[in-house]
Amino acid sequence: MSEARDEQLELMIGRVLKTGVFASGICLVIGLALLYVPGGARAAGILINVGLIILMTTPATRVVVSVYEYMRERDWLFVVLTTIVLVSLLGSLLVGLLT
Repeated sequence: MSEARDEQLELMIGRVLKTGVFASGICLVIGLALLYVPGGARAAGILINVGLIILMTTPATRVVVSVYEYMRERDWLFVVLTTIVLVSLLGSLLVGLLT
């Protein structure tokens, strides 16, 4: 992969991470604020859960973007390595959901 492509991939990954953290933060802040509004506990719980889910899926999204970009570049070693990481993340999610 060329330096320009490496830089482009890093910028794209940075955008994914910033967007995920920002969206998660907004949901969490609004959810916490709604805890202090009478009758807002249910909406607060939903927003807090959504914020946490977004925060937890952000790293997996980063790996998906990496796999896609490495496939576009036909860098098969990194496709295999990042796919292994993605499968590990999904496996741990599955184990967490089943226990």
